[in-house]
Amino acid sequence: MPDHAPSREETLAGFSRLFAWSGGGLLLVFLAFVLVDSLPLQLLSPSWQLRFTNRMVNTALLALLGFLLLHLGLFIEPSNGFLRAKLTIARQWAIVVVFAFLLLVPLQGFATWRVLSQAKGAQAMQRTVLDERVTRIRQAIEAATSPEDLQARFSRLQAPRPQLPPAALSLPLNELKRSLLEELQKTETRASGRISGPAPTDVWALGQGVARVTIASVGFAAAFAAGAQRPRASLTLLQQLIRQLEILRGRRPRSKRRTP
Repeated sequence: MPDHAPSREETLAGFSRLFAWSGGGLLLVFLAFVLVDSLPLQLLSPSWQLRFTNRMVNTALLALLGFLLLHLGLFIEPSNGFLRAKLTIARQWAIVVVFAFLLLVPLQGFATWRVLSQAKGAQAMQRTVLDERVTRIRQAIEAATSPEDLQARFSRLQAPRPQLPPAALSLPLNELKRSLLEELQKTETRASGRISGPAPTDVWALGQGVARVTIASVGFAAAFAAGAQRPRASLTLLQQLIRQLEILRGRRPRSKRRTP
């Protein structure tokens, strides 16, 4: 006997369930990526905050596509009560997603500011340590009364301690001091050159990250707001926002024209 050919309704129902299950699967993949990348939790770490915002933005397309597939599944089979209930729950949770994406904007900016502040703080600390060490060595050189006294003063400094070569002990004190001070000045100049703040390329990359996350977060927030819906509400979150803006625009007093 010939196999039963599925009817048009059965075919549409199959596609509807396929889209719905695919959408739910993509939402789970999105949550898995975000949760796994967030572990271990380091909420106060700027590097963790930057990694979290980037992961949210980079995987948001999966969540948005899954959200759209849920809508498409119910559109194909509007009489499916199970899909309607699941979509209602997804629309309510989409409100949380909207605010989560909006919160990424200040989080990205705050994390970027902290990264730059820490880099500048580390630079200032290194420069302070260098200045203190150079000052102690210079004071030891200037206060020494003999090469042996200078050697003893160097031995009392914090490690790493400067060492006098044996040949230096036979030099006249003034010549020895002048030579050591000149070498100390050169060493300080070289060390200061190695102490630098954030590289311009790093600052540019951080600025690009802020712009990218800001634009993407606002875009994804608007996309999810177009489908987000509160319980027992007839309009989506985006429709409510547009209506409120239209009301505010309508309340603006119109400028009176002067009669000629």
